[in-house]
Amino acid sequence: MSELLQRTDRLWSGEASTTQAEYHPFSGPRLLEELAPGIAFFKAFVNVTAVKTAEGLVLVDTGSFHPAAHKLSFDAVRHWNGERVHTAVYTHGHVDHAYGLPPFLAEARERRWQPPRIVGHANVLPRMQRYVRTAGYNSIINTRQFGFETQWPVEFQAPTEVYADALEFSLGGTRFQLHHAKGETDDHTWVFLPETKTLCTGDLFIWAAPNAGNPQKVQRYAVEWAAALRNMAALRPELLLPGHGLPIAGAARVQAALLDTAAYLESLVEQTLERLNAGATLYEILEEVRPPPALEAKPYLRPVYDEPEFIVRNLWRCFGGWHSGVPSELKPAPRRALARELAALAGGIERLLERGRALLAAGDARLAAHLVDWAADAEPASREVHAARAAVYRALKEGAASTMSRGIYGAAARESETKAQ
Repeated sequence: MSELLQRTDRLWSGEASTTQAEYHPFSGPRLLEELAPGIAFFKAFVNVTAVKTAEGLVLVDTGSFHPAAHKLSFDAVRHWNGERVHTAVYTHGHVDHAYGLPPFLAEARERRWQPPRIVGHANVLPRMQRYVRTAGYNSIINTRQFGFETQWPVEFQAPTEVYADALEFSLGGTRFQLHHAKGETDDHTWVFLPETKTLCTGDLFIWAAPNAGNPQKVQRYAVEWAAALRNMAALRPELLLPGHGLPIAGAARVQAALLDTAAYLESLVEQTLERLNAGATLYEILEEVRPPPALEAKPYLRPVYDEPEFIVRNLWRCFGGWHSGVPSELKPAPRRALARELAALAGGIERLLERGRALLAAGDARLAAHLVDWAADAEPASREVHAARAAVYRALKEGAASTMSRGIYGAAARESETKAQ
């Protein structure tokens, strides 16, 4: 058995967990293995699938925009096979999936090969163009999310061929069936190879609770996402190659992974709609909606990247807009004015900090965070305030399981640590 599939076995059996750094879907070995005849899978931060055909290679996803990262995927593929890349398929336009072609394009120029055809959904190019317009914002939020300096790319390789709903092509006797789905993005493609029953899901499956919330990113589509997973399962795939995380082999396991993930999303959707239709506020819904415990316990549905609470917020935004349902939040007072009023009612900034420290000591860092944020808004230059705020957000980061929460809390802690000096 391959090393990658052995790792999958450990997760499936409970011997290992995606809560461990080594098994987190965004980490683990940088390893390429041929998992079916002519189908190689490169596992890294983002995965790349390479398919050998009689007319050249087909890549499903191309790797990240970071030069070091796309060199890794290029070197891995070339160590496996040196033939020309005929076609690259983008599962979606995120920069960790659709920005890794430069070394392959440079190779084509050097060897005087025809450059690869690039296939993607019609919404990929508008996404890439939007990324250019929001490069500053995306640099900020991705630096915050992952904890290291990110310079968002403004150069890209657009698809040379686009489709709307579905596209099938045959290359060297191998058929590729492309299907559009809304999910993490509005431009997503999942790919099925019927001869080998191989499914490339892109980010519609990532060995974690679906990234359908993501507090800093644009709208996600949980309803359509669940439907896409069920459509994939209906084809009875036997090998699942995800956008992040480990491969899954065997029809029964693939069915479980796809259908459990669909059911997880559907439960959150139905619970949210029930309460929204009853007139609940956003905060009431957030307090009540939870994924089914049996599904949340699955090894491939742990909230290690996104969280169900964030998915519920995105569902609220999708179905109900941005207003929380609390009237005072329709046109709220400026935060600094509110913070100063609260500090005055408490008897001064010192009382806010005192209560915040007491809550932190009692283990309620989440409530303490409100108090230290109000204190920081009221007295933004206070070193004492920022020292207390840093302590609260360090505790929240340490207690958080998801990449999203750890990134945002960690950025807040670092910000206040700098201001406390």
